[in-house]
Amino acid sequence: MSVQEFFPWMIVLVQFIAHSFIILRLIKVLDNNTIAKASSVLPSPSIIPMLPPAPAQSLPQPAKPQPVSDVAIDQGLVDFIKKQEGFTAKAQWDYKQYSIGYGTKANSPNEVIDQTEAEKRLRAEITIADNLVTKKFPNLPKGVHQALLDLTYNAGPGWEEQSLGKAVAEQKWDTAKADILLYNHAGGQVNAGLTTRREAETTWFDKPL
Repeated sequence: MSVQEFFPWMIVLVQFIAHSFIILRLIKVLDNNTIAKASSVLPSPSIIPMLPPAPAQSLPQPAKPQPVSDVAIDQGLVDFIKKQEGFTAKAQWDYKQYSIGYGTKANSPNEVIDQTEAEKRLRAEITIADNLVTKKFPNLPKGVHQALLDLTYNAGPGWEEQSLGKAVAEQKWDTAKADILLYNHAGGQVNAGLTTRREAETTWFDKPL
């Protein structure tokens, strides 16, 4: 092939190479733009803030037993009850229940306790009696309060719904004294010890312990 024949082909080849180069550059530019746009629309990863640990919840503390604060509950009343009831270390049948210590209800027929435990139970029972009397008849004179505490400790509740309770509510003290004297039975019979105890209680109306 002569030079004159080859020269046109050389021009075509150069043009082809140039066009190919230009096309490759365009493809590269387009690919870079596409990647950049795609990156701009992708959401950036969110930063999750670290929450502080929840404060530890403290368990509720059991309520402390409230001491008996009534002025009528004094050592004189405690000593009177201890003298009347006497101390029994071993449970004994007492007309309607097994009693132990200073006349409190035993947990079982064979229970045995010492004097420290007996006085602890005695004071607990006085507290129960005080709550009943104070709730039903607040602001009683000291001696009346003491008498009703001892009656409740010894004979149990129920009197507050009877004639005695009505007399106390109306502050008819002579009637209340007479009604207290009626709580002197044990096993259906008049009991001399209970009679003496009720008579002592009525004297506190005028002369508190």
